[in-house]
Parts: sequence; structure tokens; C-alpha cells
Amino acid sequence: MASKTTDEWYDDGLSLLDSGFFDSAIECFDEVLSIDPQHARAWALKATALTGRKRYEEAIECFDRALEIEPENAQAREGKELCLAGLAREEEAARLQQEAAEITGIPEVPTSPPKEPITTLYTVADGLVVDAVRGLAADEGEAWFVYGKYGGASRLNLRDQQLQTYTTDDGLVSDAVRCVVLGPKEVWFGTDRGLSRFDRETQEWTIHSHETGLKADVINDLAVEGELLWLGTESGLLVLDSLTSRSVICPGGPDPQGVDCVLVDGSRIWCGANREGGGLSVFDKKVETFQGIDVGPWVQGMQLLSRGENRELWVAKRDGLTIVDSTTFEVEEIPLAAMLVTGIAVGVKNVLLSTARGVAVVDVRGEGPKSEVVVERSEVGRGHHVSAVCASRTREWMAIEGQGVLCLAHSP
Repeated sequence: MASKTTDEWYDDGLSLLDSGFFDSAIECFDEVLSIDPQHARAWALKATALTGRKRYEEAIECFDRALEIEPENAQAREGKELCLAGLAREEEAARLQQEAAEITGIPEVPTSPPKEPITTLYTVADGLVVDAVRGLAADEGEAWFVYGKYGGASRLNLRDQQLQTYTTDDGLVSDAVRCVVLGPKEVWFGTDRGLSRFDRETQEWTIHSHETGLKADVINDLAVEGELLWLGTESGLLVLDSLTSRSVICPGGPDPQGVDCVLVDGSRIWCGANREGGGLSVFDKKVETFQGIDVGPWVQGMQLLSRGENRELWVAKRDGLTIVDSTTFEVEEIPLAAMLVTGIAVGVKNVLLSTARGVAVVDVRGEGPKSEVVVERSEVGRGHHVSAVCASRTREWMAIEGQGVLCLAHSP
């Protein structure tokens, strides 16, 4: 087999970095640098991955290498400033900022407004099965669209803009795909008949179903933790070892049993239920018990975020946004009148909510305990039912019923 090129290693590193797989991303950028030690962007992105692991000193060394090659590399300077701040070396960070102004000649106050994102709409004419997409997943290399009750899954290659659809004829266990999760080397699909895995390199399919020992049929959502998959099913929370195909339903599950949203948070698994009587619960792997959190029913999605020193779970519900302190479980309610929330994602610059009347943008203003969460309607999809939203490092994706999928590509 021919070895990968510099560009292939670089693209793999970008995809892994976007997906939060920092260690694997570092390995890819090391391969790039072993071939081309003067690749400034690879040094800067390796440093970004090291920053994700809070290895600030090593990250600073890599940012310095990038700046030696490209003194005006803004990404490297900004990344180094963040690392210095993380090490409480504020004076050095301030000096670096002053040096950047002297080198680049960029004034402190911008003289022109930021560039507007490039907008692209993908429709049935481009290859979508229908213009009502139910689930999205994307990184910098590709985007996947799933349709719910039928239609299978469509893959959009962002390099050549080619769109291809996969069904049971190609290897999916069922055309009724309920969720899609994009990993660095694979794509996982939860369906009404089990789980399918698509290898992004070989394009081969693997199936986990009742016939292979999977202890559930309907997979509403899933989260990947190494070789383990945490599955939200109608029977509760299920954990699957993807190597051995062994699966176990976690004991003492939520009441009611159905789990529609899953999120891994270290030793805890957050479970949301998008149904009457459902709500939020958390499974502790160490003690193998569930604990209910009173946020109300109809959980549509979840994201883990940091606000100041607090690590928080942001829960999108049909009638609003609930923020849960992940340590104390204290709850803060953000009501959203007449929006009917359908999903949540961390966008390029803000948190995004998909709603029945367009997209809403969530901003945090101020710092510390006095910070305020502000929700504003966006012009994107205004007046239309937006069924799903997701984002990568530079792109935001919105599924707008009756229109297709809208992509907003921001300048890096």
C-alpha cells in the first residue's frame, strides 16, 4: 500500500482535530512535519491539538516554530497568547500582542467589518433524497445527512462537492436512520433495526443488530468513547463494545426507559428523553447508578460547555434552554417563548439552536456570576422549520424543511 501524502496526513489531522481527537491529530501532524519540517500550518495545528490537551509548554514550542517560518501567522500568535494566559503569564501574552501589532501594522480597532459567510443550499436537485433532513453530522472533509423514516443516508464530499446516497442495498442495516455520528475513521448510524458502521477509508460496512447480539433494535442516539458506544434506545441506555459486539443495558435505567439523547462526560453519561414524562438523567459508570435531574420533559439535544470556571450541560428543550452545572446539578432556566426548539450545536462563533421558526443564536455576555445568556433570532431560515443544526471548525449546517440543507462557510 502506498504511503500517505503530506496533504492526506494534513487533511486527516484536520478532521481529527475538529472531532476532538487531539492525540490522533498530533500523530497526523507529526507525519506531515516529518516530511515537511517547514510546514507552518502543521506546526500551528499540532500546537492547537496540544492546547486541547492543556500541554501548554509543548504547544508554545510548536507555535514558536510556526512563527519562525511565518512571522505573520495570526493563528500561531493567538494560540500562543492563549497558552501564555493558561499558564498565568499575562505579561508575556500582552507583550506578544504588542509585537503582533508592530509586525503586522494592524490597528487595535478593525477598519472593516468581518466577512460574511459564504452560503450554499443543497437541495433535491443536488442529490438529496428529500428536502426534509432529520439529522446532520459534519467535519471539514465531509457532511452526512439522514432522513428519518426512510431514505438512508447521504454523504457530501466537500472537496469535490459530490453527493452519494447509501441504503440497505449498499450495507445499511435499515433505511430508517434516526441518528448519525461522525468519527475520525468511521461514521455510525442508529436505525430502527440496529447500528451500522461505515469505514471512511475502505467504505466497507459493519452491522450490529439483534442477529449479532445487540440487545436493542431502535437506536435513537449514540456517543462514541474509544471502542465503546453508548446507545440511547427504547430499552434504556445500552453500552456496546464495538470490537467484541457485546452489549449490556445499564442497570437501574431512567423512568421512563426510553433514551433519545446521549452525551459522554468522563465517567458520566448524560441521557435525555424527548417525550412526555421524560427528561434528563445521568449515569455514573463508577457506581453504576442513574440520577434524575429535574429539567422537565422533551429534551431535544445537549452540549457540554464552559462558562467562566463552570463546566455546564446546556440542554435544549422544546420550550427553552436549561443550563445544568455539571458539578452541583444546579439548574438555570432560559425560557424561549414561541420558538419550539428542535436541536442545539456549538457553532463557529456562538451556540446555535434550531427551532420551528428558524435559527436562534445564543451569546454569553459578561463574565463570572454576572454573565448573562442572551438568545436572539437569526435571519437564517427565519420563519421555516429547522429540524437540525451542526457545525465543524469553519462551517455551520442547518436542515431547513421544504428547502434542503443550508451551509454557512466562515473564513478561517
